[in-house]
Amino acid sequence: MVPGWTTVATAPAVLVREYGFGAGRANALAVALPDRRWLIVSPPPRMAPDEISAFERHGEVIALLSNNGSHHLGLGPCRGFFPKAVTYAAAASAERIRKKGKDFGQLEPIAKLAPLLGSDVEVLEVAGCKIGDVLVRVRTNEGVVLYASDFIANIQKLPKNLLFRTFFKLTDSGPGLKVFRAFLMFFVKDKKAAIDFLVRELESNPPAIVVPAHGDIIARPDVGRTLTDMLQAAR
Repeated sequence: MVPGWTTVATAPAVLVREYGFGAGRANALAVALPDRRWLIVSPPPRMAPDEISAFERHGEVIALLSNNGSHHLGLGPCRGFFPKAVTYAAAASAERIRKKGKDFGQLEPIAKLAPLLGSDVEVLEVAGCKIGDVLVRVRTNEGVVLYASDFIANIQKLPKNLLFRTFFKLTDSGPGLKVFRAFLMFFVKDKKAAIDFLVRELESNPPAIVVPAHGDIIARPDVGRTLTDMLQAAR
């Protein structure tokens, strides 16, 4: 559908693309909205011309969402790729991003994004976060797709840097499917509130497909139960 993007659901369309930032990797999410419009979450800092033209063939990118105050590198470049797109972020995320520069656009509150999403898509601000983290839930024909942001990681291969590898191992943040405890340690001010929120979401809307901000997509029937048990153990 779009070169370089993996289609994880078709009705509505949900696409995922991994991109690099420094020594790390992250996932961007694209969601088809009503009226042939698109939302891109954690936008990639680089896109090839055929990617841009493919999105334009399938509609118009109208919204760029930072899933938290650390995922901002693609906002400026994607505003250049899609000049009509408006940028959005939770309040704490926007405050952090504005300190990083001036090319991030409007950074409108996520409440203003809600009317554009339709009935199948919801952006949820997670309680207890320092940097305005959000989840994105999409109800599709393939089941609920949940963009889990930085709370869950599924990094199969740890960084080569010895310091980072050691840190991941000491915090039990990888390799494999993990609660991203490193994120909980540094970017969450109320761990109980955040975990309670995540557990309620997973139990109320069990996902069929989970897209972490970092690492491989997880698609299996028991993923919601698995993640709930992992979060409960991380309290």
